[in-house]
Amino acid sequence: MARSLAIAAYLAGLGAPERPLNPAKQPPRPTGTIIWARCSQADQLTAVDTLRRKLSEDGDPIHVIATMRDWDQELAGSALPEPQGKENIRAFIAHWRPAMAVWIKGDLDPILLAEMRSVDIPAILVDATSDGLDHVAGTWVPGAMRSLLSEFEAVLALDSHAAERLIRAGTPEDAVLITGPMEDCAPTLPCNEAERNDVARAIGTRPVWLAAATQLEESDDLCKAHQFASRRAHRLLLIVVPKHQVMAIAIAEEMQLRGLNVALRSQEPKPSDITQIYVVDTEEELGLWYRIAPITYMGGTLHGGGCRDPFEATALGSAVLYGPQVAPFQRHAARLNAAGASRLIRSAADLGPTVETLLSADKTAEIAHAAWDVTSRGASVTNRIAAFILLRLEELVQ
Repeated sequence: MARSLAIAAYLAGLGAPERPLNPAKQPPRPTGTIIWARCSQADQLTAVDTLRRKLSEDGDPIHVIATMRDWDQELAGSALPEPQGKENIRAFIAHWRPAMAVWIKGDLDPILLAEMRSVDIPAILVDATSDGLDHVAGTWVPGAMRSLLSEFEAVLALDSHAAERLIRAGTPEDAVLITGPMEDCAPTLPCNEAERNDVARAIGTRPVWLAAATQLEESDDLCKAHQFASRRAHRLLLIVVPKHQVMAIAIAEEMQLRGLNVALRSQEPKPSDITQIYVVDTEEELGLWYRIAPITYMGGTLHGGGCRDPFEATALGSAVLYGPQVAPFQRHAARLNAAGASRLIRSAADLGPTVETLLSADKTAEIAHAAWDVTSRGASVTNRIAAFILLRLEELVQ
């Protein structure tokens, strides 16, 4: 599609359009198809990672290269600096040769879009809202906004209000789909099914809760919480998976000093009837223990130090609780909290009472179901976007 006269007129009047910057040195291009994901916010990168996994599920060599306009060194492992200025943009495109572009929300940069279109890179706009349209509309020549929005083959709007405003701003009505946000979801952690069956049989009908990725300084809090909750359920079993395997013996020794019956998995392959705390000092994936325990405390969230993604547990049916320090997964925790799909504890003193409350099967099932709804909604939208991209790629190679 040729660039419209309206966009050409707008670009001509921008003033200093090149914005010359030193081009970033690009990593080697991998073999296979490249999708360029243009991001405007760092928290979009986790959703891009989910999209990357979805596109690669069939084993095809599809790579998603994310760029950030406001890039800093902390993003080096997940995104590249967005090229700025025509020459840098052209060099970026020539190096990566993207088959498609996914523009995620954010401002509509006419120079970047024009260079993409000049080499016929199909583009879709996801998480689309009307934010920013009013701000830039006054600087545009007549028809430029409509022409710019027409550059996208599909515009996936967050909601009906956003769709209506985008159409009024000039987006072709037949290009707009209302999908909701492209949200990230954790990969489903694997487990050995035979091993899971053996452990489940050994535990039988005992109530169980899990402390995932715990740290040594949490040992006392976990013991006190377990003793509190055990007043309601005398056969309660706590499974402890340390953040690092080397912590396991020290954690077990700390817990034994508090008078609890503690077993190490390396010494007892399955917990016995008298085991109160079962410390996993072997290398199994957490996926096994999330499937075993209906309740999971996310370790590291009371004292800091980093935690696991709560979506890992909720995707496998375990109801989660955590303290206030949930970095780097604040966005996931916020989504769960908003849906009543998790329990936030303010201090270590709240851990035992919260576990005790969740020992009610009805309460745990209610939270787990709400959490599943949160994670599955996000996965559904991302699946639709991945399916659209894959179908479009098939058309491009024909």
